[in-house]
Amino acid sequence: MPWTRRLQDELLALMDGELGEQIWQFPANDIARMLSPKIVDVADSPARLQEPYPPLAWYRCVIDDPAICAAVDSMSGPQPLMLMPSERLNYTPLAKWFNECITPCNELLVTLKQRWFPTLVFSAYDRPTGDKIAGAPSLKPGLVAGPRELGKETVCYWSRANPDDDQMPIDFAVEVKDNWKALVMQAATYARAQISAIPLRAFSLVIGVNHSTNELRFLIYHHGGLTASLPIRIDTAEGVRQVQKVLFSVLLWQTPQDAGLPLFTNGNKFVLPASASLPAQGTLAVADQVLFHSLCVRGRGSLVVRARPITDPPSSLQPGHQLRSSARKKTQSEGAGTDRGPHTFHVLPMVKPSPVEPSDIAPRWYHERNLVHVKPYIVMGPENASTSSTGDAAFVIKTCWPTKSKRRLEPTVYDSISGHFGVPRHCISFEVCREDGSAFSNAIFLPPSDGAWASYHWPLTAKQSSEPDYRTLSVTVTEDEGQSFERCTDASDLCLSTLHGLLGWLNYMKISETPPGVLHRDISIGNLVKLLKARLCPPFSTRGVVNLLKKVTETPERSDVAEAFARLDSSSPHSQSSGLRKARDDAHRGTVSIEAEPTSEEGGQVPDVNFWRELEIAVAQDEYLKPLVAAAKRLEIALAKLEVSNECVANLIDADMAAFLDDYFTTSTHSGAISGTPEFMSVFVRIAMETREPHLQNPLDDLHSFWYTVLWAALFNPDTLKEVDNPKVVRQVKRWRQRIAGPMEERDSAIFEMSQRDLSLTGHSQLLSTIVSLLFEWNTSLTRLQRQFDKVFKGCTDSHEKLLVFYRFAYEGVAEYAELIYEERETLQAQSVAGATL
Repeated sequence: MPWTRRLQDELLALMDGELGEQIWQFPANDIARMLSPKIVDVADSPARLQEPYPPLAWYRCVIDDPAICAAVDSMSGPQPLMLMPSERLNYTPLAKWFNECITPCNELLVTLKQRWFPTLVFSAYDRPTGDKIAGAPSLKPGLVAGPRELGKETVCYWSRANPDDDQMPIDFAVEVKDNWKALVMQAATYARAQISAIPLRAFSLVIGVNHSTNELRFLIYHHGGLTASLPIRIDTAEGVRQVQKVLFSVLLWQTPQDAGLPLFTNGNKFVLPASASLPAQGTLAVADQVLFHSLCVRGRGSLVVRARPITDPPSSLQPGHQLRSSARKKTQSEGAGTDRGPHTFHVLPMVKPSPVEPSDIAPRWYHERNLVHVKPYIVMGPENASTSSTGDAAFVIKTCWPTKSKRRLEPTVYDSISGHFGVPRHCISFEVCREDGSAFSNAIFLPPSDGAWASYHWPLTAKQSSEPDYRTLSVTVTEDEGQSFERCTDASDLCLSTLHGLLGWLNYMKISETPPGVLHRDISIGNLVKLLKARLCPPFSTRGVVNLLKKVTETPERSDVAEAFARLDSSSPHSQSSGLRKARDDAHRGTVSIEAEPTSEEGGQVPDVNFWRELEIAVAQDEYLKPLVAAAKRLEIALAKLEVSNECVANLIDADMAAFLDDYFTTSTHSGAISGTPEFMSVFVRIAMETREPHLQNPLDDLHSFWYTVLWAALFNPDTLKEVDNPKVVRQVKRWRQRIAGPMEERDSAIFEMSQRDLSLTGHSQLLSTIVSLLFEWNTSLTRLQRQFDKVFKGCTDSHEKLLVFYRFAYEGVAEYAELIYEERETLQAQSVAGATL
């Protein structure tokens, strides 16, 4: 019981941290408009369809229809309700009162066809639900609303329930408390459960009742925070009418869109634009696995699924054309991840929960209505990429709600490096639209962006608020199919996959190109993918550092560098002044080898050693370029020893938290802004996040995130406990799993405990003991590099010097890792199950 209480307290604190100051309040009439079916008014302003964050004022809402307004104003209702001091004594009277509010609404809507809620009945509940979020305690809403009245033994589910087993799905939950802050945070856990079941929902509605003040608030949780009604006095006739009007708006719902669900998917099938050049044509795809879900109430809420195109019915659709979803139900099986903490990462089949005991909530089918393909305003992607040209090959669909500052960041990043070593092949990216063509955004729940938003702020957790957190649902499709690093076959496989992920991380930075690339800033178990099939791609090369000399050669006093650069440019095929892209193409055709003698454009043999010697001479007097060139050379030698070729086995994905390096040190966009997934953040980033202190994320932070990700992958690998028969060891591993997924102090405690023992002598799996031993060696070098970086970076005087220091330590960090696994290659290969070669 104390452990459950602790988990609950941590979860409530998590909700508080997620919502932050982004809590708003509006009159009940505005809430009714937000929840009402609506259509954007573009009669005089067609450009409104191009706006990514259309405000509520631009929409014509059904609830505003004069006839409906008159009907709502004249309908009967229950008597005002006086609540009792004891919370639980109010559950049954409140359920009866809500049903009396709904009865006259249903009488007015008797002729409305295809209602989303043909029936909606409130019942007292106050017992654990039949499913829960993995690693979190079961929830016990005081009241629930669903399609029927509950029996005494009925069990309610957040995901799809089986009525034959006396189960019922929860449409809405009601929370009753005597304190608004505690109520709002508890209600947020219900919203979180609803999002877990239907990840792409635009909002979750929860009703909060403060029994000490006789007040009710409608609580709309969305990916930008919380929007609530102003408190409604339910002990007054006016309050009763306000509650009925909002409920009437909800009962007007007829389509998935009205209920906050996107029209292009039902959670199982997806209608995607065929390509960037053919956005009006659609490709129908069916998802067969959820690869990753970053569960949150406010935030990006990234969902990654594997899908395959299907050709029946035809994939060529016009805007507005509908596809009927399959009526076939899928059976349910239990998924992985039961030991995990509040932040949950799923690698689950899309199936139905077991009714025997509380199961983990798994993403489910959203509905069985028709899908609708609406042509997006813009579809981004390579000209030759298409969702309909992959044959039977699967692709990966990622959806998320990026912030305003990160809008379209990911496709922009992918467009310049798509298909490079360790980087996914970009297919298409687009922003989801409503059926009327307007953006599928949370802006309808937020104050207008005219500067008057402060007047809507509810100072529940903070006295002041920043600008509203506008977000729009975005989709990116990539072609490379993979699985979590947790599924690596052995330590050798995990180490090789990590190396390829690190090389992909360097390719994101586009070292030596103008403009440079991005710092990823969100290395995590969900963003590193082991490819199911190795992919041939342009080989990785560090030779492009030669292009960094250009800036120096423009300085008159550095004629020595200019002369050396000229010799390199004329003699080496690896140093084409047109940039890294050509250097990458020309540098290596196959295996990187420092001893190889590549052929120059003139046909002569130019030893590689000459390239590096000339380059070292050119930068000998430059305090920033000299160590950078040394690091680039060092990495090339390490990769040559490991025989890294153009065959890639892992990708680093998900660039929507990245930051462009060309203005990283000169603008305030990223100054102190923290990005990443808490479980995998470096100590410095996590402290900054928890204390809300500024911190400039740097390559060492990302390298530390790789470290935590590899540890996570080893701990959660199925083989880690597969052949362990010592109950004490099993309990220890499960405890470590819980702790590394928990607060920073628990993560550090688990790591310290692991560092004090030789796991190979205590009955742990070969995979875990090998990886943990290697990780602590790597940690020693990362600690040394961190101290060096701090010292060197502090001495930088301008942004160019800072960028060179970023490059240097990025190369050094990867070189350190490559050298380490080369030193341990015999141990790793001896334990290899799949025959991975290092």
